[in-house]
Amino acid sequence: MKEDQRYFNFPIVLLAGYLDDHRKVLDDIVDYCLYEQSLGLEDEDEDDLEKFSIVADYNYIQIGDPEKSFSNGKGLYESIPYNTAKVGLSLRIFWDFYKNQKPEFENVCLLAFLAIKSILHNKPYCKVTNKFWLSRMDGKSKSVKELTDLSSRMQKYSTEYQTKKIKYELIESWGLIHYSRYTRGFYVSYKLSLEDLIFHAEKQRKKYREKQQRKLIEEARLKALEKLKNLK
Repeated sequence: MKEDQRYFNFPIVLLAGYLDDHRKVLDDIVDYCLYEQSLGLEDEDEDDLEKFSIVADYNYIQIGDPEKSFSNGKGLYESIPYNTAKVGLSLRIFWDFYKNQKPEFENVCLLAFLAIKSILHNKPYCKVTNKFWLSRMDGKSKSVKELTDLSSRMQKYSTEYQTKKIKYELIESWGLIHYSRYTRGFYVSYKLSLEDLIFHAEKQRKKYREKQQRKLIEEARLKALEKLKNLK
């Protein structure tokens, strides 16, 4: 039997506060996604709440209070700008974390996984800084200026020891391809092989070195020309 590949796609900002109350965050994600999906139903014979319930049934979700969930989903949908960064999470993983009690570190790894996916979007690979990565883990669209701007719960995981530990777990258990040798930030992919990722990373580094070299040469040339002027 083919595995169900359905996903919840939602704005990354809905992850804010996950480490404080993950069930509320996951409930909000359900409400948001069901409401958004219900907007795609074109049957004029159904009202908005009925469409919401149809989508819930399609996703095998039993809603205790449909009106409350509909209202919450609509409120979230209308309050979040359309161009806010989004991320997709398979229903299999979603319900695993919803129904089962997980250690905090495993929840942190889920946030780390989603943060990288939201940054990659459809790109085969990209370069990421720890600050931007942690910001997305914290439910922020943009990078914080300082790590102290992260929530207190996320600051705990912003140390070098913790970020390395999280990356190692993503590589071991979440399928992350990672490379960071002599680079500011780190390169990530969920599509490329490690060899291909290294190729692209080193290619970018070579371009950067060549650009810096051209800049140094141009600066030296201008200084030399200035000296020549002074000789006249």
